[in-house]
Amino acid sequence: MQVLTLDPTSFDEHSARLAQIIGNSWHIDALVGVRRGGSFVCDALCKHLREEQYGARYDVELQRPSTKHKNGTLSRILKMFPRPMLDVMRMAESTLLSFRRTLKSQATMSTKVEIPEGLASILKTIECPNILLIDDAIDSGDTLFAISETLRNINPKITIRIAVITVTTQNPRIDADFAIYKNKTLIRFPWSNDYKNR
Repeated sequence: MQVLTLDPTSFDEHSARLAQIIGNSWHIDALVGVRRGGSFVCDALCKHLREEQYGARYDVELQRPSTKHKNGTLSRILKMFPRPMLDVMRMAESTLLSFRRTLKSQATMSTKVEIPEGLASILKTIECPNILLIDDAIDSGDTLFAISETLRNINPKITIRIAVITVTTQNPRIDADFAIYKNKTLIRFPWSNDYKNR
């Protein structure tokens, strides 16, 4: 397990690399970013994919319960720690989350997914839509699984492919079709609560 910190320049380079992995051999009816990190990755991919390759671009939101506790004051406190200590804390958190996940069953998330009107229209009017679902990382995979199931409930003939920068666990509930890292690499993005540009 390793922790990489991406500044805005290296994040853009990683986004260009992810766009190359996605390739241009298939038409995407909609790019769908998962707020918040997936929205940034989605925006970056729009710069690196060919414009004629994809149709519309949307965001969906489904926040894990644990995310609420990481914002605000904790974010300011985290930035006071030196980066090596933040790396250790990230690795410990990842190990703890993986351990907790093995102890409990993969329960269905009760949070409702908000689908934008335009995306719902695409799912209802195109018989077999191709959707690229984009996030910054897959940890447990629960968020992307819940969003995928919501989209499938609207149109069972949908084809969903998932693109992320990194997959941080060995057996997530749903895996990425396109990823740069699939080796438990933890990424500190420019929007991460513990991001420090030094």
